Amino acid sequence: MAADLATMVRSRLRRPPPPLPRADSALVKAAFAIMLLGAAATGLGLYATHKGRETETMLQPARIGNSVLMVPQDLTGAEADDSSRLVGMVRLRLGWPDLGPAQNRNRLLVTLSPPDKVNEPATQLAVYARFLTPTVWSNPGGLVVRGFRKGSPYEGDELYVSVPDGRGFAARCPLDTAAGAALDELCRVTFRHRGIDVNIRFPRRIIADWELMIGGVRRTIDGMLR
Repeated sequence: MAADLATMVRSRLRRPPPPLPRADSALVKAAFAIMLLGAAATGLGLYATHKGRETETMLQPARIGNSVLMVPQDLTGAEADDSSRLVGMVRLRLGWPDLGPAQNRNRLLVTLSPPDKVNEPATQLAVYARFLTPTVWSNPGGLVVRGFRKGSPYEGDELYVSVPDGRGFAARCPLDTAAGAALDELCRVTFRHRGIDVNIRFPRRIIADWELMIGGVRRTIDGMLR
């Protein structure tokens, strides 16, 4: 009798548990699905936050003369861990034509410095005028071109000026020579904007878009001023 009772107990212990009622099984599946969705949403949120931190632009404070600027670090070409304050001068490397961070050789090299009388348009043009040749020819973009006399300080350069008087734009570009071929930013123009002298070195091939270039650089500076 005792042996039969022991056998019955062992058989009941080996028997698998009864299946959950259908309603309980559906509830478990729904709870499991909610847990999966919650985990996925949490992971996505963490990824987005991390990605946003990676792409957040660091700003460097700068002072040029009486002007205070906050300069996006990715426009300066500085290292990511450089948090120094820029004093007296700012150098930017802007991509063309988007004027964002320079990614390739299509770029503008921009230097911002305190105002200097020699960079005033009237002063620049007066200096250039002493060495120009009388020959004038037109160029795309509404510019006219003048050459410089041999033996002058600007021999080998050409002067591209806006009409009628060159006050809107006056850029010097070296002639295409083997010595200058190694440089991408052959041309240079200097002007004043909001109390800051702005010098741009740029490729000759974009000179016809000078109005877009000058306007874009002015707006970029306006966005940094505080």
